[in-house]
Order: sequence, then structure tokens, then C-alpha cells
Amino acid sequence: MADVSRLPQLLPPGLPASEEPFAGDYEIIWSLYIRCKSLQKLREVHIPALEALIGQPHGGKGWQYDNERYIKNRDRSLKRIIALKRLPGPYTDQILVDFMKTLYSLSSYWTIQARLDPSHPRGVYVCASFKSETAPSETPAVVDAMVELEANFTDAMGGESGLYLGSGQRIS
Repeated sequence: MADVSRLPQLLPPGLPASEEPFAGDYEIIWSLYIRCKSLQKLREVHIPALEALIGQPHGGKGWQYDNERYIKNRDRSLKRIIALKRLPGPYTDQILVDFMKTLYSLSSYWTIQARLDPSHPRGVYVCASFKSETAPSETPAVVDAMVELEANFTDAMGGESGLYLGSGQRIS
């Protein structure tokens, strides 16, 4: 049996240890790379096509764009967009079913790692990713994706926790 403690889940620094089952809210974090030449084409063509497939995982707040200027020698034709969707807890199997349906509406090929034990102190955790060697000829041209369903530890951290882009921009 695989050791679920080795899942690549990042936890907030200073998260208090607990033996109690996690009973709070959840969130889904989308990080997608789309191959396109300009931000205008990203906004006008790719994002509407993406949202036609998966809806608006950002709850109407819009996708955040990460220009990744902090990465040297990056591929400038790849545009990274990020969205965060908050889900009221506690965890139910319907959360997972809806999550999986949304994933598979975008692509049929995912690598998935998961801890599906709702009684775990860190809650249910699912990390799904896919990478395409060539950009699809159709829009949205998603070439790389990582989507995580995880417990929202903000309340456990006294409201002092959040998610940030590599540039330091806060996304939650």
C-alpha cells in the first residue's frame, strides 16, 4: 500500500498539528499553460473556449495571469493562468465526482495522485496533472495543467494563510 504521507501536498508553514479529521472548507486550484502568441488572443479566444468546457472555476472573479518574468529562458508562447474555486465543507463524495467530471471534460489523459480519506487530519487531497508534448490544434491549446483539490487551511491558520504566484502575487 502506498504511503499517503508522501503525496506532494504543500502545507502552509506553521500549520498546527492535529489528529482530528479535517472538517473545514475545500478549494480547487487550477494552474494551466496555454500556447498562444498574445494576451489578447488568450483573453478573446482561449479562455472563452476553456470556460465552455470547464465552466468558470474562479467563481466569476476571472483568471489570474502569471507573466513569470522571474523565470529565465521561459517559453514566451506559453501563458500561465490560475484560478481558485472555494467549496464549502465538509467533504462529500459529490465534491470528488464533480471535480473528476470537470477534469475529464478538459482532457482524457490525467496523472492523478490522491488521498481519499475524509478522516485524515489534512483532509482529502487530489493532485491531477497532464502535459501535452505538442499544442492541440484546437482551442483552448492547454499544453500543461495541474489541478489540486485540497483542504482550505486558512481558518486553521487564523486567517493568515493563502496561496501565492511565484511572483509573490496573492491568489487566495
